[in-house]
Amino acid sequence: MAVGIISAGKVGVALGQALEHCGHRVTHVVARSPESVTRAHLRLPNAQVSSIADTASTCELIVIAVPDRAIAEVAEEVARHVGPGRIVMHTSGSLGRAVLDSVALTGALTIAAHPAMTFAGLDDDSELLTGCPWGITVGDELAKTVSELLIGELGGRPVFINERHRGLYHAAMAHGSNGLGAVVVDAVEMLATTIGGDTAAEDTDLAELRRGQAAELLRPLLEASLDNALRWGSRGLTGPVTRDDLGTVVKHEREIEAVAPEMGTAYLALAERIAELRGANEVLRYLRR
Repeated sequence: MAVGIISAGKVGVALGQALEHCGHRVTHVVARSPESVTRAHLRLPNAQVSSIADTASTCELIVIAVPDRAIAEVAEEVARHVGPGRIVMHTSGSLGRAVLDSVALTGALTIAAHPAMTFAGLDDDSELLTGCPWGITVGDELAKTVSELLIGELGGRPVFINERHRGLYHAAMAHGSNGLGAVVVDAVEMLATTIGGDTAAEDTDLAELRRGQAAELLRPLLEASLDNALRWGSRGLTGPVTRDDLGTVVKHEREIEAVAPEMGTAYLALAERIAELRGANEVLRYLRR
């Protein structure tokens, strides 16, 4: 199948490479910035850097991998060049299939397909799609079947999301991934200050070394905590808040305030949520005083 990728960003290029590995041909790619053009030439060398019009009029599968705010506008342009027998798919998490309504009116098949994965822009990003779950939203049974076949070819697992819940789906993904990332960054910074002295007073190389040590110290604990939460839900949570150990929570609050007050608000907000989940009433009373 001839494939066109609209936007040679991290997601678009990774998906294009993965489709090539499945035996499809990425013949056209839309790349506007110099960085995107370079990425397209390096990682999709057989593809012609082209316009949206040429890509949509030539390819059987058109993948729209532009930022969310641009999808509707791109879809309108694509709609002028497609019709029955074509497949148009976007990769946004927050938008459902309805943003492609103008394309669907031409008779083309439309799919919202969001890979539940983060991409760093590296050569091996396409490998991350093997075993990756996808949040899929479609409008009919034919599109459902096609999406299952396509995601299956990529080694992925389709999970079907209702159109009206697409925003909540994306909020949950962002809360779990981005929120977790922010907590980990803060935890690493706090822990690094405890390793061999005050990080802020040291040179940059030593500070980075201590951050690396902090990250490795946290890694097994974080991995076990994540696994417990995914397996057991709130029953898998541990720590002083779950034990309703107010004395330790107050001590934590004071220690964080002394070293990194900007992180204290997040610590207390998360402590309150853990207390709600586990019924830690003494901690809740203190935090809501």
